[in-house]
Amino acid sequence: MEQLKQQSSGTDWTVEEECDLCRITYSIYSNFPPMPHAQALNAETGEFFPFDRVRKMKSGYAMAEALGYAWACNCRGRAQMRFDEQFTLRDDNAQPLANVRYRVRTGSTVLASGVTDWSGRTHRIVTNGSRALRLEVAH
Repeated sequence: MEQLKQQSSGTDWTVEEECDLCRITYSIYSNFPPMPHAQALNAETGEFFPFDRVRKMKSGYAMAEALGYAWACNCRGRAQMRFDEQFTLRDDNAQPLANVRYRVRTGSTVLASGVTDWSGRTHRIVTNGSRALRLEVAH
């Protein structure tokens, strides 16, 4: 990682050991021309917002956060608050269990439900902070 400078409130500040994700995000989006009618998508929430808002942000992390992938940031000192898990169901012989109905809960809240894919995998479950998850399988 290297030392980079980005603008913040009209003054320069240094981000020591900024991760590649934030550095590349900033280098791409800060150089876009104005696009007043374009929309950007937050991949995490599915919400659209004016693209020029991203272009004007002062750091790559702020841009990644607005676009919904800041959870992948590895900048030194930045706490990882999101957890991303996926279950794989297998039988006693370690063979994947495809097309099995399941539900993932935390307490009484259902976070995900569906059918396992051909590899026995569930959907990915993303949470803010660590959670105790319970996998329920339909018989």
